[in-house]
Amino acid sequence: MIKYSVEAGCCFCQECQYACPVSAITMDKNGAHIDREKCIGCGKCAKNCASEAIVKIEI
Repeated sequence: MIKYSVEAGCCFCQECQYACPVSAITMDKNGAHIDREKCIGCGKCAKNCASEAIVKIEI
């Protein structure tokens, strides 16, 4: 199963949050966070990440 994770380098642009069709991404003072339970693995967040901080992971 493919999911996505935010690694170091989030620039707080929120583009990933706007792109996520299932609202699996939240922002806080440390940057974006992806809820793996909600994530459907579509990759829209990674494609829209301005700082390339989102990576594909296999679970």
